[in-house]
Amino acid sequence: MTTLPFTPALTLGDIIDLERYPITDRTSPAYLELVTHSQSLLGQEGVAIFPGFVRDRPVVAMAEQTLALHSRMFRFRENHTVYFKPQDESVDPAHPLRRLMNTAKDTVAYADIPADHLIRQIYGSDEVLAFIKDVLGLDTLYRHADPLAALNLQGFTAGQELGWHFDRSDFSVTLSLQAASAGGDFEYVRMLRNESDDCYDAVREFLDDPQTQQIEVLPQVPGTLTLFRGRYSLHRVTPVEGDRLRLNAVFAYVDQPNVEFSAYARQLFYGRTSVDPLV
Repeated sequence: MTTLPFTPALTLGDIIDLERYPITDRTSPAYLELVTHSQSLLGQEGVAIFPGFVRDRPVVAMAEQTLALHSRMFRFRENHTVYFKPQDESVDPAHPLRRLMNTAKDTVAYADIPADHLIRQIYGSDEVLAFIKDVLGLDTLYRHADPLAALNLQGFTAGQELGWHFDRSDFSVTLSLQAASAGGDFEYVRMLRNESDDCYDAVREFLDDPQTQQIEVLPQVPGTLTLFRGRYSLHRVTPVEGDRLRLNAVFAYVDQPNVEFSAYARQLFYGRTSVDPLV
Protein backbone atom coordinates (compact mmCIF):
# COMPACT_ATOMS: atom_id res chain seq x y z
CA MET A 1 0.00 0.00 0.00
CA THR A 2 1.31 3.41 -0.98
CA THR A 3 1.22 6.02 1.76
CA LEU A 4 0.76 9.57 0.58
CA PRO A 5 2.97 12.16 2.28
CA PHE A 6 1.23 14.22 4.94
CA THR A 7 1.19 17.96 4.22
CA PRO A 8 0.19 19.95 7.29
CA ALA A 9 -2.05 22.99 6.88
CA LEU A 10 -0.21 26.29 6.72
CA THR A 11 -0.32 28.46 9.81
CA LEU A 12 -0.69 32.24 9.67
CA GLY A 13 3.05 32.48 10.32
CA ASP A 14 3.75 30.26 7.33
CA ILE A 15 1.87 32.73 5.12
CA ILE A 16 2.58 36.14 6.70
CA ASP A 17 6.04 37.31 7.74
CA LEU A 18 5.28 37.71 11.45
CA GLU A 19 8.85 38.61 12.27
CA ARG A 20 8.64 41.70 10.09
CA TYR A 21 4.95 42.33 10.80
CA PRO A 22 4.21 41.08 14.37
CA ILE A 23 0.42 41.34 14.04
CA THR A 24 -0.25 38.48 16.47
CA ASP A 25 1.14 40.47 19.42
CA ARG A 26 -0.74 43.76 19.48
CA THR A 27 0.80 44.84 22.80
CA SER A 28 4.43 44.48 21.75
CA PRO A 29 6.56 47.60 21.20
CA ALA A 30 7.34 46.42 17.66
CA TYR A 31 3.65 46.17 16.78
CA LEU A 32 2.81 49.54 18.30
CA GLU A 33 5.70 51.15 16.41
CA LEU A 34 4.53 49.52 13.17
CA VAL A 35 0.99 50.82 13.64
CA THR A 36 2.10 54.34 14.59
CA HIS A 37 4.40 54.59 11.58
CA SER A 38 1.72 53.23 9.24
CA GLN A 39 -0.87 55.66 10.57
CA SER A 40 1.53 58.53 9.90
CA LEU A 41 2.10 57.40 6.32
CA LEU A 42 -1.61 56.95 5.71
CA GLY A 43 -2.34 60.40 7.09
CA GLN A 44 0.44 62.23 5.25
CA GLU A 45 0.53 60.36 1.95
CA GLY A 46 -2.86 58.65 1.78
CA VAL A 47 -1.22 55.25 1.39
CA ALA A 48 0.59 52.73 3.56
CA ILE A 49 2.36 49.77 1.95
CA PHE A 50 3.67 46.63 3.59
CA PRO A 51 6.21 44.94 1.28
CA GLY A 52 6.76 41.25 1.90
CA PHE A 53 3.66 41.01 4.08
CA VAL A 54 3.00 37.60 2.51
CA ARG A 55 5.99 35.31 2.19
CA ASP A 56 7.33 34.42 -1.26
CA ARG A 57 6.24 30.79 -1.53
CA PRO A 58 2.64 31.36 -0.38
CA VAL A 59 2.19 34.34 -2.71
CA VAL A 60 3.38 32.23 -5.65
CA ALA A 61 0.90 29.54 -4.63
CA MET A 62 -1.90 32.16 -4.41
CA ALA A 63 -1.05 33.42 -7.88
CA GLU A 64 -1.18 29.88 -9.27
CA GLN A 65 -4.51 29.23 -7.52
CA THR A 66 -5.87 32.48 -8.98
CA LEU A 67 -4.66 31.76 -12.50
CA ALA A 68 -6.52 28.45 -12.34
CA LEU A 69 -9.73 30.46 -11.86
CA HIS A 70 -9.18 32.88 -14.72
CA SER A 71 -11.57 31.18 -17.14
CA ARG A 72 -14.35 31.59 -14.54
CA MET A 73 -13.78 35.30 -13.94
CA PHE A 74 -16.50 37.82 -14.73
CA ARG A 75 -15.38 40.18 -17.49
CA PHE A 76 -16.16 43.62 -16.10
CA ARG A 77 -16.21 46.49 -18.60
CA GLU A 78 -17.41 50.02 -17.89
CA ASN A 79 -17.02 53.56 -19.12
CA HIS A 80 -17.37 55.98 -16.22
CA THR A 81 -16.60 59.48 -15.02
CA VAL A 82 -13.79 59.91 -12.51
CA TYR A 83 -16.43 60.54 -9.83
CA PHE A 84 -18.53 57.50 -10.76
CA LYS A 85 -21.41 59.92 -11.21
CA PRO A 86 -23.71 59.76 -14.25
CA GLN A 87 -22.40 61.51 -17.33
CA ASP A 88 -23.79 65.05 -17.44
CA GLU A 89 -24.69 66.07 -21.00
CA SER A 90 -25.48 69.63 -19.89
CA VAL A 91 -21.82 70.59 -19.28
CA ASP A 92 -19.16 71.22 -21.92
CA PRO A 93 -17.35 68.19 -23.39
CA ALA A 94 -14.11 68.84 -21.48
CA HIS A 95 -15.81 68.91 -18.06
CA PRO A 96 -14.91 65.94 -15.81
CA LEU A 97 -18.58 65.04 -15.49
CA ARG A 98 -18.81 64.65 -19.25
CA ARG A 99 -15.59 62.74 -19.91
CA LEU A 100 -15.54 58.97 -19.71
CA MET A 101 -12.72 56.76 -18.49
CA ASN A 102 -12.34 53.10 -19.45
CA THR A 103 -12.12 50.26 -16.96
CA ALA A 104 -11.69 46.61 -17.93
CA LYS A 105 -10.81 43.81 -15.52
CA ASP A 106 -11.68 40.19 -14.74
CA THR A 107 -13.02 39.31 -11.29
CA VAL A 108 -13.59 36.24 -9.16
CA ALA A 109 -16.40 36.87 -6.66
CA TYR A 110 -16.06 35.73 -3.06
CA ALA A 111 -18.58 32.91 -3.50
CA ASP A 112 -16.45 31.48 -6.32
CA ILE A 113 -13.15 31.38 -4.44
CA PRO A 114 -12.50 27.76 -3.41
CA ALA A 115 -12.25 26.95 0.28
CA ASP A 116 -8.64 25.82 -0.09
CA HIS A 117 -7.44 29.06 -1.69
CA LEU A 118 -4.83 30.55 0.67
CA ILE A 119 -6.28 34.05 0.23
CA ARG A 120 -9.26 32.98 2.34
CA GLN A 121 -6.96 32.29 5.27
CA ILE A 122 -5.69 35.87 5.18
CA TYR A 123 -9.12 37.45 4.82
CA GLY A 124 -10.57 35.22 7.54
CA SER A 125 -7.77 36.04 9.99
CA ASP A 126 -8.88 38.02 13.04
CA GLU A 127 -5.27 39.16 13.49
CA VAL A 128 -5.22 40.69 10.01
CA LEU A 129 -8.61 42.31 10.64
CA ALA A 130 -7.39 43.83 13.92
CA PHE A 131 -4.20 45.10 12.27
CA ILE A 132 -6.12 46.86 9.50
CA LYS A 133 -8.48 48.35 12.11
CA ASP A 134 -5.56 49.67 14.17
CA VAL A 135 -3.79 51.24 11.19
CA LEU A 136 -7.02 52.92 10.13
CA GLY A 137 -7.54 54.15 13.69
CA LEU A 138 -11.07 52.74 13.88
CA ASP A 139 -12.88 51.46 16.95
CA THR A 140 -14.63 48.72 15.00
CA LEU A 141 -14.09 47.02 11.65
CA TYR A 142 -16.01 44.19 10.02
CA ARG A 143 -15.55 41.92 7.06
CA HIS A 144 -18.02 42.78 4.33
CA ALA A 145 -21.14 40.62 4.60
CA ASP A 146 -21.84 40.43 0.87
CA PRO A 147 -21.32 36.89 -0.46
CA LEU A 148 -19.95 38.25 -3.75
CA ALA A 149 -18.13 41.44 -2.75
CA ALA A 150 -16.43 40.52 0.53
CA LEU A 151 -13.24 39.21 -1.06
CA ASN A 152 -12.38 39.44 -4.74
CA LEU A 153 -9.57 38.22 -6.94
CA GLN A 154 -8.76 40.39 -9.95
CA GLY A 155 -6.91 39.60 -13.14
CA PHE A 156 -5.78 42.11 -15.76
CA THR A 157 -4.78 40.82 -19.18
CA ALA A 158 -3.01 42.79 -21.92
CA GLY A 159 -4.81 46.08 -22.59
CA GLN A 160 -6.92 45.98 -19.45
CA GLU A 161 -6.78 48.82 -16.95
CA LEU A 162 -8.58 50.82 -14.28
CA GLY A 163 -9.41 54.29 -15.58
CA TRP A 164 -8.78 57.41 -13.51
CA HIS A 165 -11.28 57.64 -10.65
CA PHE A 166 -11.98 58.54 -7.04
CA ASP A 167 -13.16 55.75 -4.76
CA ARG A 168 -16.61 55.80 -3.23
CA SER A 169 -15.28 54.22 -0.03
CA ASP A 170 -12.95 55.80 2.52
CA PHE A 171 -10.23 53.18 2.10
CA SER A 172 -9.22 50.09 0.15
CA VAL A 173 -7.11 47.09 1.12
CA THR A 174 -5.34 45.11 -1.59
CA LEU A 175 -2.70 42.40 -1.84
CA SER A 176 -0.52 42.07 -4.94
CA LEU A 177 -0.22 38.46 -6.12
CA GLN A 178 1.55 38.80 -9.46
CA ALA A 179 2.94 41.71 -11.49
CA ALA A 180 2.28 42.03 -15.21
CA SER A 181 5.08 41.64 -17.74
CA ALA A 182 4.88 45.43 -18.12
CA GLY A 183 2.41 48.16 -17.23
CA GLY A 184 -0.22 47.59 -14.58
CA ASP A 185 1.28 50.21 -12.26
CA PHE A 186 -0.85 51.92 -9.64
CA GLU A 187 -0.68 55.68 -10.22
CA TYR A 188 -2.24 58.32 -7.99
CA VAL A 189 -2.45 62.06 -7.41
CA ARG A 190 -2.76 63.01 -3.76
CA MET A 191 -5.76 64.96 -2.54
CA LEU A 192 -6.99 66.29 -5.87
CA ARG A 193 -10.39 66.95 -4.31
CA ASN A 194 -11.63 67.34 -0.75
CA GLU A 195 -14.68 66.70 1.39
CA SER A 196 -16.36 69.98 0.49
CA ASP A 197 -15.24 70.48 -3.12
CA ASP A 198 -15.02 68.10 -6.10
CA CYS A 199 -12.44 70.49 -7.61
CA TYR A 200 -13.71 70.21 -11.17
CA ASP A 201 -11.24 72.77 -12.51
CA ALA A 202 -8.16 71.04 -11.08
CA VAL A 203 -9.37 67.63 -12.26
CA ARG A 204 -10.13 69.03 -15.71
CA GLU A 205 -6.67 70.58 -15.97
CA PHE A 206 -5.09 67.28 -14.98
CA LEU A 207 -7.10 65.26 -17.50
CA ASP A 208 -6.07 67.79 -20.18
CA ASP A 209 -2.42 67.79 -19.11
CA PRO A 210 -1.20 65.30 -16.45
CA GLN A 211 1.93 67.41 -15.95
CA THR A 212 -0.16 69.88 -13.93
CA GLN A 213 0.00 67.45 -10.98
CA GLN A 214 2.58 65.15 -9.46
CA ILE A 215 1.78 61.54 -10.30
CA GLU A 216 3.08 59.01 -7.81
CA VAL A 217 3.56 55.35 -8.69
CA LEU A 218 3.22 52.18 -6.66
CA PRO A 219 4.74 49.30 -8.65
CA GLN A 220 2.95 46.03 -8.01
CA VAL A 221 5.37 43.82 -6.05
CA PRO A 222 3.90 40.40 -5.19
CA GLY A 223 3.30 39.92 -1.47
CA THR A 224 2.75 43.64 -0.81
CA LEU A 225 -0.29 44.64 1.24
CA THR A 226 -1.55 48.16 0.49
CA LEU A 227 -3.95 50.43 2.38
CA PHE A 228 -5.07 53.37 0.28
CA ARG A 229 -7.40 56.29 0.91
CA GLY A 230 -8.80 56.89 -2.55
CA ARG A 231 -11.90 58.98 -1.90
CA TYR A 232 -9.96 62.21 -2.43
CA SER A 233 -6.88 61.02 -4.35
CA LEU A 234 -7.38 60.39 -8.06
CA HIS A 235 -5.88 57.07 -9.13
CA ARG A 236 -5.74 54.43 -11.83
CA VAL A 237 -4.06 51.18 -12.92
CA THR A 238 -2.13 51.70 -16.15
CA PRO A 239 -2.85 49.38 -19.10
CA VAL A 240 -1.25 45.96 -18.75
CA GLU A 241 1.25 44.87 -21.39
CA GLY A 242 2.55 41.40 -22.25
CA ASP A 243 1.38 37.87 -21.59
CA ARG A 244 1.67 37.71 -17.79
CA LEU A 245 -1.49 38.75 -15.96
CA ARG A 246 -1.54 41.34 -13.22
CA LEU A 247 -3.19 39.59 -10.25
CA ASN A 248 -4.33 41.05 -6.95
CA ALA A 249 -6.78 40.42 -4.14
CA VAL A 250 -9.21 43.02 -2.82
CA PHE A 251 -10.25 42.71 0.83
CA ALA A 252 -13.55 44.44 1.65
CA TYR A 253 -13.85 45.77 5.20
CA VAL A 254 -16.50 48.14 6.53
CA ASP A 255 -17.15 49.98 9.79
CA GLN A 256 -20.73 48.72 10.08
CA PRO A 257 -21.96 45.12 10.44
CA ASN A 258 -24.12 43.24 7.93
CA VAL A 259 -23.32 45.48 4.94
CA GLU A 260 -24.28 44.02 1.56
CA PHE A 261 -24.35 45.25 -2.03
CA SER A 262 -27.57 46.20 -3.77
CA ALA A 263 -28.88 43.93 -6.51
CA TYR A 264 -27.88 46.62 -9.03
CA ALA A 265 -24.28 46.71 -7.78
CA ARG A 266 -24.02 42.92 -7.79
CA GLN A 267 -25.27 42.77 -11.36
CA LEU A 268 -22.88 45.52 -12.44
CA PHE A 269 -19.72 44.13 -10.84
CA TYR A 270 -20.35 40.38 -10.98
CA GLY A 271 -22.92 39.85 -13.73
CA ARG A 272 -25.43 38.26 -11.36
CA THR A 273 -27.43 39.03 -8.23
CA SER A 274 -27.13 35.71 -6.37
CA VAL A 275 -24.30 33.42 -5.30
CA ASP A 276 -25.27 30.96 -8.04
CA PRO A 277 -22.32 30.78 -10.43
CA LEU A 278 -22.43 32.24 -13.91
CA VAL A 279 -23.33 29.73 -16.60
